[in-house]
Amino acid sequence: MTVTAQPLMRRTRTAHGGPGRLRLAVCAATIAACVPYLTLKIAWLSGSTAGWNDTDAAKDSALYVGNAITMGMDALAVVVALAFTFRWGMRIPAWLVLTPIWVAAGLLAPIVLAVPLGSVLQVLFSSEPLTTSGSAIQGWVYGVVYAGFTVQGLGLLTAFVLYARNRWADVFAVRTRDVPKGATHQVQALLARAAGVLAVPFAVVHLFWAFGGTAGLTAEQGDHRNAAQQLADGTVGLLALAGAAALLVIVRRGRRPERFVVPLAAAWVGAAATFAWSLYGLLVTLSRPGFLAGESTTALNLTALCGVLAGVLMGVTGAFLLAERDAQSARPIASSTP
Repeated sequence: MTVTAQPLMRRTRTAHGGPGRLRLAVCAATIAACVPYLTLKIAWLSGSTAGWNDTDAAKDSALYVGNAITMGMDALAVVVALAFTFRWGMRIPAWLVLTPIWVAAGLLAPIVLAVPLGSVLQVLFSSEPLTTSGSAIQGWVYGVVYAGFTVQGLGLLTAFVLYARNRWADVFAVRTRDVPKGATHQVQALLARAAGVLAVPFAVVHLFWAFGGTAGLTAEQGDHRNAAQQLADGTVGLLALAGAAALLVIVRRGRRPERFVVPLAAAWVGAAATFAWSLYGLLVTLSRPGFLAGESTTALNLTALCGVLAGVLMGVTGAFLLAERDAQSARPIASSTP
């Protein structure tokens, strides 16, 4: 009798055929959703003040750098969408694919979940406008940008799922309890618990703001809250809790949920949202020339710092898990004949 040791999570072969109609349609919709935002950023970088109420603010040098960075990020989203669709994307190293989609999922998932519903609730049940009357940017810009982000988020996440089912089909089939515990499992468990300790206060603060609390916010933020912003806070808080809880399920290898892909997806999106939104908040704060003079608060900064650290710890735990998966996949098949 021959006993063959097969790696539990093994890469699948690339399909020889081209992308199907669904993947092409998702790719086209995603890229189309990027066009308005890229056009707007190119116009602003070229000196245009289209969409601005305050034309002096549009010429700020820090804003110019921010526009260049965000335009580059959206251009990268186009490349990622193409990689998820065509055969050449299957040959890209896993880390080079997973890193940008992890950040994109973290930035876009809260927008997809909160902005459309929050906007509807704002229109139906509040007399406050969707955008602040004294805003430096005209209202139509917010509509174009966030509508585009919503479609981008849906498109990129759908394209990634279709791509992952082809490249890592076994991940969608394996049971949680059957995922082997590698050499770094104890480290993963420690990191997951530490991430949970940081994720809980981060989530509690965001849920407090979601339910109408304003303590810890700046005076301007507290005076101009709307349903979409509150729902976004609640979404980020819930995603942080879901990510931390799912990560604990993964490291414990519980029987429920049975399919490994369920806690993996929750941990993936939860960790990404916790990290990306917190880092974005810190960068925005640091980019303000007068942030030390009261344009931010200690509570905001500490909450964002907790989120960044929690997201990093969750991400590192996932990286250990993926690294062990790759190591198992690379092992030669061992056989013995008693």
